[in-house]
Amino acid sequence: MKTNDGRLYVVSGASRCGKTTQVAKMMARSRRAVAWDPEAQWCELPGWRKITSRRELLAAIKTPGHMRLAYVAGGSLKEEFDFICACVFAAGRHVAGLDFVAEELADVSTPSKAPEKWGILVRRGLKRGINIYAISQRWSEADKTAMGNASAYIVFTTRPKDIKYVCNSTGLEIEELKTLAPFEFYMIDPVTHEKTKKKLQFRR
Repeated sequence: MKTNDGRLYVVSGASRCGKTTQVAKMMARSRRAVAWDPEAQWCELPGWRKITSRRELLAAIKTPGHMRLAYVAGGSLKEEFDFICACVFAAGRHVAGLDFVAEELADVSTPSKAPEKWGILVRRGLKRGINIYAISQRWSEADKTAMGNASAYIVFTTRPKDIKYVCNSTGLEIEELKTLAPFEFYMIDPVTHEKTKKKLQFRR
């Protein structure tokens, strides 16, 4: 049976290295997108709609056409993240495929198994046409489920204390990661182990 599978991109790197900018560039042509936006940065991008309540999110995510939703939640971050993951999975299953950005994962997960709804989304969402961009400054503090199910790794410059963990998880050599210049990153295929070095390009 042919399926329109999504992809899981695991994105790592220190603060302000270019992670969010690169993901936004990759999603430039996305027609249906939802962002977990705890730092209220996606909602500031052109074309994105700021969502601040569960009721508003539930109503908006049912839209079958074009949408770009940035969920800036209050209350318990872990509970709200669990909620948005459930919404994204249901939308992908019952409405249409979409792109989902999960920012600052170390704030809402732990180094052990992924939390319930996030784990379901990571393990079962791809075959429902959901592309996932899992972003964290410190993957040593985020869940191993996303790391283990990645379709591709995007690795920017990393804090010294995290370099060994990132290299062990992605197959990069320590010296390769240490010598990355600002805004440079590696795109790594975990199956073929192919590594491509790139540099984030900004519009002039």
